[in-house]
Amino acid sequence: FLYISDTHWGSGDSGYTMQPKYDEKLPVLLVLLMEWIEENGPVDFLLHGGDVIHETEDSSIQAAAEHFDLPLPIHLCLGNHDLTAQGSVDTWMRLAPQFFVGDATDFAIDTDDCMIHVIPNQYGTTPFLWDQTQDPHFLPAQIQTLEQRLEVASDRTHLILTHSPVLDLDRQQSGLHKPFHQPPESFTTCVMDLVDKYGVTCVLGAHSHVNMKRELNGVNYITVSSFVETPFEFKLFEVTSDSVSMMTHNLLDRIDFRADYNWDNTFVQGRACDRSFH
Repeated sequence: FLYISDTHWGSGDSGYTMQPKYDEKLPVLLVLLMEWIEENGPVDFLLHGGDVIHETEDSSIQAAAEHFDLPLPIHLCLGNHDLTAQGSVDTWMRLAPQFFVGDATDFAIDTDDCMIHVIPNQYGTTPFLWDQTQDPHFLPAQIQTLEQRLEVASDRTHLILTHSPVLDLDRQQSGLHKPFHQPPESFTTCVMDLVDKYGVTCVLGAHSHVNMKRELNGVNYITVSSFVETPFEFKLFEVTSDSVSMMTHNLLDRIDFRADYNWDNTFVQGRACDRSFH
């Protein structure tokens, strides 16, 4: 499967970025991605780690549904920018139910080789609403449902997908003297306890717009850079009955428009060790 995130459709000149952003080029980039798949596939499905759109409006969700009307299944983990209005979940289910399994925000993608558990994290006191508060956590009901799925299929290879990073960026990668996107200890502990208890193999996140791969106790914690920021990167995961691998690719050599790059932020792309594992 492919993994992308943070397409922020409709953001224009506003919003957080780590590299120059071209959200208006999303339709073109998706065409190029399909060409890449035709040359390098097959690919079973595409995971989107959240922030498909920049603000929760009917027109933005309808546009996202149109752009991601692709010849393979698309599965979405809602991000904070996907939840900027009261009743956002109902709006998503009304306008783009094809992004979810069983008309639910939390669901499992069950394949022959693994289960991927999609569990969008919360941000504030109101469930599934981002009011600018950044306090990543899960609802008790979300954890209970996740644990039930993990227990029933204890012999499977399990991956978890949420939006917020579970770990901060390695300072050897960032070159910074302070943490970068460091989550609350309570969120990190919650996820790592689940990982340890049920033998989860890999945890996927997004939100930071940076490629990260940190391995702790044999578990890989991953984030991906923004798909609409130069150099338009995505990750290919290959899972078999006894192995999991990841490789980071980009579309830069396929675009036909000018794309700038911020050479002061090369850590976004990561070192070789941050971009792949097996």
